[in-house]
Amino acid sequence: MNLSIALLSGIGAVQGLLFAVLIPMKKHKRRFDWILFVWFLVFSLHLSVKFGHEFHASGLLDILIMTLGFLHGPFFWTYTKTIFKKEDYPSDWVHFLPFFIFFIGSFFVGDIHSLVWEMTILLPKIVVLTVYPVMALQLIKREKENQMANHERMQPSYQWIKTAAYIFLISMAVGMVRFSIELSVGVSYFVFWDILRYVLLVTVMGFFGLKYGMVYRAEAFAPIPKKEKYKDSPLGKTDIDDILQKIELFFQENKTYLNPKFSLFELSKATEIKKHHLSQVINLKMNTGFYDLVNSKRIAHAINLMKQQDHNELTLEGLGYECGFSSKSVFFQNFKKYTGKTPGNFKKEISSN
Repeated sequence: MNLSIALLSGIGAVQGLLFAVLIPMKKHKRRFDWILFVWFLVFSLHLSVKFGHEFHASGLLDILIMTLGFLHGPFFWTYTKTIFKKEDYPSDWVHFLPFFIFFIGSFFVGDIHSLVWEMTILLPKIVVLTVYPVMALQLIKREKENQMANHERMQPSYQWIKTAAYIFLISMAVGMVRFSIELSVGVSYFVFWDILRYVLLVTVMGFFGLKYGMVYRAEAFAPIPKKEKYKDSPLGKTDIDDILQKIELFFQENKTYLNPKFSLFELSKATEIKKHHLSQVINLKMNTGFYDLVNSKRIAHAINLMKQQDHNELTLEGLGYECGFSSKSVFFQNFKKYTGKTPGNFKKEISSN
């Protein structure tokens, strides 16, 4: 028994389990919370298996140690997609197929510790743990560009997901160097540095998850009520009601909000209302932000166009551009946010009625 490996594995297993336990305690749980919950359990299981293997080796534990790593890449990709509210497809389960192939296939191999079989597993695993973080980084880059184009606030989740992706890539680079060095004497699975890499990844995910509120949100960090922000505002009830009417009238009679570059300044100029007064009324009385308000109006306009016969031939991407969205992904994201459905599914429903 290697005491240092057993100790590190045990610490990592407990840490992964503790992070998993924290997630169900979160008040407002969403789908990505449950994906992260299962992923932490996989980390804990992976490290628990190695811990148990140090005390009692068995063929099943060996196979689990060699194959559970295939799950981390798909979980990372699925979690990242869900964070950014990307559409799920029935074929997404295919990402987990390598784990099942190698797990089941290992039972039919005569010697799972032969150099040929260990390399047969190791090389695809390196690919899986490299490709998915790169895909996640590309997705993050696209989302940042889309949000900048729409003047939306950057999500704090970007940085910690990027950090986790870079740890994946750095650990894979280290693993490939070690693999090339050890190739002449045989490949060793789940040595001390591999375990340290997994424990570090769990630590970083837990730390950044807590820091940015993605694992759970402490009530102490709740946002200050909007009323406090405007407590010294000179606007009275009559002024506010008048501004509300002017805002609604503008969106009814004016289509300049369909311009992707439409801004609060332009709304202020068109309604002859000061920008900070517009912001106050939009935030306090309409319970939304300026760009959320504009995007909701754009989605309402898109729905009206979908219902018109002369726009049936317009592609969904073209529809998004016509309604003021800078890209197809931003259009789809906002459409699902306000309707709960993708533009394609919504269009099918109204076509069948």
